[in-house]
Amino acid sequence: MKIQIGVIGPEEKNIPDVLKNKFLNTAEEIGKIIAKNKVVLITGGCSGVAESCAKGAYKNGGITVGTPGRKRGTSVPYTTVEICTPIDVGDYIFAGILSCDSIIVFPGDAGTLAELAIAYRYKKPLIFIEGFDENLLNKLFTSIPKDYPKFITKDAEEAVKVAVKVASKQFNN
Repeated sequence: MKIQIGVIGPEEKNIPDVLKNKFLNTAEEIGKIIAKNKVVLITGGCSGVAESCAKGAYKNGGITVGTPGRKRGTSVPYTTVEICTPIDVGDYIFAGILSCDSIIVFPGDAGTLAELAIAYRYKKPLIFIEGFDENLLNKLFTSIPKDYPKFITKDAEEAVKVAVKVASKQFNN
């Protein structure tokens, strides 16, 4: 079974202009590294962080999965596999998050925070990158168990490395 890495973050319209290039370039680099590691990328299939990450993976031969809503053909063009559900708004919150073995987090909008809350609820390993609000989890939740699988990494390369390593352990137990 292939490892499935999720990436969550805001849609392009919800990324502040001062952060747009940083977010989108880092997301594309993450996608590229995910493809090179031959693991599956799972995103919401929309614009912004998801699209940039999918672009990086797709252009480097990776498998990309998007969960855009009810209608086929609505994911970004870099989507290899499209999963539609009747949920419509928030498909990724459930279908995407629960399908991930670990998740790389970009801080974002309400949708991203909802995804993060579900990931936390289901104890999905969360990977944060320094300089991208790496203490977001501590700001949102008052009591995080010491053994909760959360990691702070220095850059895109380390984020993917940790995401793959943590996800791999789930299959080796």
